[in-house]
Amino acid sequence: MENSDYEKNFTSTGDKLFLHPEALKKFMEEGIATPIVLHIMPTSQCNLRCSFCSVKDRQIHENLNLEKTILPTVDKLKKRGLKSVILSGGGEPTLYPQFENMINGLKERNLEIGLITNGTLFSRYEPALFEKMEWIRVSINSLDYISDIKIPKLKHPTLGFSYIITEKDTTREGLAKIKKLANELNVSYVRLLPDCAQPLETLKQDHKKVGELAKELGEPFFHQYKVHKTPESCYLGYFHPVLYCDGNIYPCDSLVLNDFDNQQFHKEFMLCKAEDIDKLYKEKVSSLVDTKKMCPNCVFERQNSLLQTVLEGGYLTIPKIEDIQHKNFI
Repeated sequence: MENSDYEKNFTSTGDKLFLHPEALKKFMEEGIATPIVLHIMPTSQCNLRCSFCSVKDRQIHENLNLEKTILPTVDKLKKRGLKSVILSGGGEPTLYPQFENMINGLKERNLEIGLITNGTLFSRYEPALFEKMEWIRVSINSLDYISDIKIPKLKHPTLGFSYIITEKDTTREGLAKIKKLANELNVSYVRLLPDCAQPLETLKQDHKKVGELAKELGEPFFHQYKVHKTPESCYLGYFHPVLYCDGNIYPCDSLVLNDFDNQQFHKEFMLCKAEDIDKLYKEKVSSLVDTKKMCPNCVFERQNSLLQTVLEGGYLTIPKIEDIQHKNFI
């Protein structure tokens, strides 16, 4: 299925990798990877319990140490080419006790910042803090659980909504409320998708329904089509590693989909401790996990297949593509 302009600009489809030809050239010619974006999940605490959330029933909560873990990891990757950081859960990142200090520390290092939040705690901070970000995606399912959220009108960051359609929570009235808020705030997009944590055939059927709904609702709503497919190898985590709230590095943010019954960051997927992240980049790349055994429900197959083609010399020259927004958030 062809990716829409909405998907290419505001989600991870793999296209943005081609906007980093030097990193791909090094990957192809030397077998050495370059970190482009670090995904940080600073806390597992959250103030909501969304029905589809992988950590809604978690009993133990963790917070990363800013000075001992987050910033040292960022500094190591910055020396290797890191350009941006995504902050998400885990839990709700704005609940992280050192959220403001974290944002300021990242900006001092000249990194671009993207934030994924449930949008309920903006009022805890001055709007100027959020102006330091490139984009903010509000998981607007929060309106299924609370009556209203206050989102400041910001000048710099791209503001978008993401909404997961569920049988339990989604209503026509709720979607109308989201559309009204999207128009009031002039958001750039409202992404619709079904819960990915379900069998493939069920997921495909739900995608069909969500696609029809997105067309009915019209712009700025769009349907993101993500389905499971096992890749031959796993390389995306070199370019887009995940620092989870347990202090370890993992290959992606969606590995929880490989176990529908226990959606956790299982230690079998752990690549290394945060303090050892340099080890990932000192040697030639190899598949980060045994995909055939471990990743039946990968939603990044396209990205991993693209990287495998690059590594195997499938591109004599790196293709040039049209510029896409937020190119450092691959």
